[in-house]
This record gives sequence, C-alpha cells and structure tokens, in this order.
Amino acid sequence: MKRTLLAIMIMMLGTATACSSALSQGDKTSDNAHVFLIQSTQIMDKIGKDIALEGQAYLVIKYQVENLRSQNDAARRWTDQITLEARDEYYDPTFIKSLDGQLWETSLLKREKKAGYMAFTVPEDIFDFDLTFTFPTSETEVIYQLRAVDKRISANVDWLLMGLRQIENSKRIPLIGRLLPIPSTIMMYRGIMLVPKEEISHLMEQTKGLPENAKRAVIEDYLIAHGHCRLE
Repeated sequence: MKRTLLAIMIMMLGTATACSSALSQGDKTSDNAHVFLIQSTQIMDKIGKDIALEGQAYLVIKYQVENLRSQNDAARRWTDQITLEARDEYYDPTFIKSLDGQLWETSLLKREKKAGYMAFTVPEDIFDFDLTFTFPTSETEVIYQLRAVDKRISANVDWLLMGLRQIENSKRIPLIGRLLPIPSTIMMYRGIMLVPKEEISHLMEQTKGLPENAKRAVIEDYLIAHGHCRLE
C-alpha cells in the first residue's frame, strides 16, 4: 500500500577510500582544489506536487561544494561527480519540479561555496545506500555509507512516551500514605526490550518537564544509541 507521506532522516557514516578517518554528517572532506560535505539526507514519498510512483520514493540530499583555489572554477555538472548505489544497482539523479534549490551544475568563484539539493528516485523498501563523491581535479573518491533511521522508531517513541506517562501517573496515586514506586519491570514493545528496568528512572529524569517535541528527541536519541532504529 502506498504511504501517504514518509520522511525518513538518514544517519550517515562514511569512510574515504584512501583515508583512515570516518566521515559523519556535517564533516568536510577535501583535496587541494575543492571541499565537499553532505548537510542532510531524507527519504520521502512526496515533494510539493510531485508524488513518487507506487513502490518508489525520493532520496533527497543537500550537499555543499567549495572552491579552495584562488582562481575561479569553471562551470561543471556536480551531479556527475556523485554516484549512488544500493544492492548492486546504480541510481541517476532525478530532477523534481517542485524541489527548490536543486544544484546540478554551477561555477564557483575563488574561495566560493554553494549548497543545494539533488534527488534520486529509489525503491521505497531500500534505506541503505553508498554514495561516492569523486573530486573533479584529483579524482580522489570519498564513499559515504548512508544508513536510515527506521520508520519503526516513531512507533517505539510513541510506545515509550505512553509508558513513561503511565509510570508518572502511577507515582501520584497514594498507597497507604506513600506514593507508588516506579515499576521494576522492563519496557518492551513487540517482544523487544527497549529500556531495561535499571535505566527507566534515568530516562524519566532526562525527559522530566520537557515539552513534547523535546521528550521525543531525547527518547529517539536513546533508542538510536541502543541499537533500536531497525526494528521490524
């Protein structure tokens, strides 16, 4: 069944082919002529009036390029420097009419940087991609491994928020002159342990008094850190 709207943020971990340090979102990599970085990545079904076909989705990447040299850089098609692969298949960029700020081709003045979007049409059931950027001058390749935050994580956050509310409410119920203690049971969802009992109090303390969006962010960070971003 076609999803009405999906927006999946991508977590990124990359390694350079000839570099020992790992790259993460926001990190810059460069040769002697240019700098490249990926600012953000999302998977979505709909962009403005453009809706992906059944079984497909849009992978939207915001990237930045910078000219390090003290001379102007001729116009070049930067999308030709980027390749996307998943499951041994390669995907070409797709121009999306309703996506503003797409950066396919541009020149750069000396020391100038520009950022923009490029999109790919990909199968909707793939969330892991390898993106390779080839520096145009040195032909050095940098490989980013794009790994998605699973769509299941939203349900996990909802489940934990409900559980923490129940615990907080139960603590307010008087029991023979005292309050109920925090339950000593673990927090599970569909048979998967999300929070062990010894960490419930700490998670409650972290979210205490926060607005709803901030609570969700704390819980999502906790789930990702503990490997719960890929539950089916």
